[in-house]
Amino acid sequence: MDVLKYIIPYPGLPKVLDLLVHQALASAPYCRSRWGIGNSLADIWQIGKQNLIYRMDASEIEQLQSVPTLFNDNIHGIPGAGDCDCFTIFTIAMLKANNFDYSKISIYLQGNNARTPSHVLTDYNGTKIDFTENVINSIRDYKYFDIIKI
Repeated sequence: MDVLKYIIPYPGLPKVLDLLVHQALASAPYCRSRWGIGNSLADIWQIGKQNLIYRMDASEIEQLQSVPTLFNDNIHGIPGAGDCDCFTIFTIAMLKANNFDYSKISIYLQGNNARTPSHVLTDYNGTKIDFTENVINSIRDYKYFDIIKI
């Protein structure tokens, strides 16, 4: 399987979100082959909690890892290690791999202001999926949020 890697200067939030979605959709076949199909939202949550490890990107870097990269060629040298945008790629890829209604998937941005959101997670039909939290449907307490349909 070809793994998509982008190494470019920061292109701005709209382009980053576009690349994030592109990485997620390209990762769906890998998710299908690794974790199968027919997973429920609760199953996806358990798979993520068992396999994902939070690690911040290096300073001045926005690393958008595809799911194969996240598990097989990780910048941290630890399979499953990434940050919130990598976890969002994983979540969207898993939802797509398991035939969830694509029209109900959104990217949920959070932060202290609209110009520089500092956290991202996935919203599926109102359920927040944030693998940096301990339970599904929990979110951080930030002043700003935006829900972006993909």
